[in-house]
Amino acid sequence: MRVGPDFEAEFPDASALATECYANVCRTGDLLIELHNRQTRDDYQLSRSAREVLAVVEGAGEPLEPTVIAQRLLITTASMTPLLDTLEKRGLVRRLDHPDDRRKRLVEVTPEARQIVDEFLPSFHARERFVVTSALNATEQRALLRLLAKLQRAAQDASALRAVRDARRIRPRVPASLEPGAR
Repeated sequence: MRVGPDFEAEFPDASALATECYANVCRTGDLLIELHNRQTRDDYQLSRSAREVLAVVEGAGEPLEPTVIAQRLLITTASMTPLLDTLEKRGLVRRLDHPDDRRKRLVEVTPEARQIVDEFLPSFHARERFVVTSALNATEQRALLRLLAKLQRAAQDASALRAVRDARRIRPRVPASLEPGAR
């Protein structure tokens, strides 16, 4: 993804190179995640969130409270309830009574869900290996990890800062003959 040659004239407080990097990192992440999303949608009729619930609970090796699952997936507990309802109706999770607190429930995966996770995780990891190693050698992969770590730290630092509200945009002048309503 590239920005136009007049980008910095229109956005004088921006950097064309930084915007291209930002957009391309995001686009790459979207493309990579969509490969996994499409597979679990096509093969198992699972959304990304449903797939992640199964992977988190199965990976824990023990039943988890819905709040713990929500925290690990960075979603709200309000979003968790309908997701668990759907997975339970499909026979992929079971809700259990909590042994120490009658107000709480635990969630465990069923054998059918465990089989699904055992199918998609190895497939995902094989795809990840293919995609990454077909594009980057081992040295480049290690360099990419270092660079991504730097970006992740900068993004975390930026999350504590206020948005830049005084950045400017200078709209290019439109010839009078191209303005709306011109004849």
